[in-house]
Amino acid sequence: MVQVRVTRVQYSDGREVDIPAEGVVLLVGPNNAGKSQALKDLANLAREPQYNGRVLTSVDYEKEAVATIGEWVASRVPQITRDGVDRYQIEGWGEVTSRDIEAQWNQQNLNVLTSLFIFHADGTTRLSAGDSQSNLDFSSAIPSHPVQRAYLDSVIEEEIDRESRGAFGLGVTVDRYAGSVISLRLGEPPLFQHEKGRPKGEYLAALKELPRLEEQGDGVRSYLGLVLHLAAGRHQILLIDEPEAFLHPPQARRLGSVLADKARAQQVFIATHSNDVLQGALEGGASVTIIRVTRDGNTNHPAVLPDSAVKTLWSDPLLRYSNVLDGLFHDAVVLCESDADCRYYSAVLDHLSTSEDQQIVGREAQLLFTHCGGKARMSSVVDALRAVSVPVIVVADFDVLRNPTDVERIVCSLGGDFAKYEADLKRVGSALTSDEKPLRKLTLKDELNRQLDALPNEVLSRQEVESVRALMKAESGWDKAKRSGLQAVPQGDAYRACERLLAGLREIGLCVVPVGELERFAPSVAGHGPSWVSAVLEQKLHESPGHDAVEFVKGIREVAS
Repeated sequence: MVQVRVTRVQYSDGREVDIPAEGVVLLVGPNNAGKSQALKDLANLAREPQYNGRVLTSVDYEKEAVATIGEWVASRVPQITRDGVDRYQIEGWGEVTSRDIEAQWNQQNLNVLTSLFIFHADGTTRLSAGDSQSNLDFSSAIPSHPVQRAYLDSVIEEEIDRESRGAFGLGVTVDRYAGSVISLRLGEPPLFQHEKGRPKGEYLAALKELPRLEEQGDGVRSYLGLVLHLAAGRHQILLIDEPEAFLHPPQARRLGSVLADKARAQQVFIATHSNDVLQGALEGGASVTIIRVTRDGNTNHPAVLPDSAVKTLWSDPLLRYSNVLDGLFHDAVVLCESDADCRYYSAVLDHLSTSEDQQIVGREAQLLFTHCGGKARMSSVVDALRAVSVPVIVVADFDVLRNPTDVERIVCSLGGDFAKYEADLKRVGSALTSDEKPLRKLTLKDELNRQLDALPNEVLSRQEVESVRALMKAESGWDKAKRSGLQAVPQGDAYRACERLLAGLREIGLCVVPVGELERFAPSVAGHGPSWVSAVLEQKLHESPGHDAVEFVKGIREVAS
């Protein structure tokens, strides 16, 4: 056995990242962060000792050889005997002897042996990976290409066929009767007809009617080219750049799962912009390490989420079945309480970004608005995203201040010091808690009688029940704050404390709605949550938001920038 593994890479900022012995390493991050270049650097650093990487400055490998490297190479590449000496044809090197191979193996880098261990699948390589190949005299020649290996091995052919049917509904057949070439043909294969083992003319004619893989669209060629190399290739390290290219989301997700499944015995490095590939890889069950790459000038910074943390994150149904992980591909994430919040704030921001008087000079931050179903889950989502250096802005209604525990968790997850805000938080809480009207029996009786007498029907509607029920509840300062936010805080010290608190929390990324709750930005619209935001958007009120909404959303954008 001969084996090569990447053990460690170093980024241009000097940080070293350990690489698991097998599994998927996903390189994610914003555009132009250095993901694709990292794959190029990895391959070139293996091949050229003097190569100066732009994103990766060094790569460490671990080599293991139980058999001699010469014997291992002899079983994998074409061989000829010249002048009584066995010679091997190695891509990018030419004809070499066992002694030459041993000398290269003992070097620190893989050098000219790189092509035997590493397959770099960029867009061009994938598109041509399944093209027709030269036929061989297999009684003496060693196949060097996956298409040639599929000719010999029906198991490989069956695997490619199965994946093609699953992804595109098209069968794949190896054409073994095309003379000087071996082709992969797509479509339902004809029933094999033969006479004493020789194919009949009708079968050959029907087989020729099936189109070759290289005649298909880029999506099919790219997908099956990768699958072919996974099934029949013998490379131990795969570098795959943007596998989602040319594919629809369902195929991208399936391919991510296929790549992860194959990575159980290989190292697969994937540079991707696709949440579908990411989710597919996580579904594959193999070890998955996520490296989010960011760039500052000519310096690239990695943030690593190891397999254990990835599995913990993926086990949370909220994260698994939401778009939260899309944040890995954005400049920042705006985390709200509900989908209605996301829809409104993103709509207002879109309007601000396109309106004539709000033009921004330069590139605007690419923000993902997402939610986590309430305040209680916010800190855990923030922790997961910040672990891979995704900036997060949390947007919460004013009543988040009512529960100091929630505030502390969010503040700490954002990297803030809760002690800085604790005193002002207590002062605001005390002022609003003490501002409560006592519920008096006589007053309640009179008000109940008045409302009941005014009801027109014997059976109360749901709205009338809620109106009567509201009388039984003493209104507190927090009830007022839910409706009007900062304006419900008593004047004086408590009000000044609240102003300091909101400003301080905003600085660390916690933006508290100053008017109480989302719906107060357009109080002329009835309803709550989804119905309210749908009405706002239908009436195009997001295109003429009030001063409070404009200032709040601009604040979110400023914190994210």
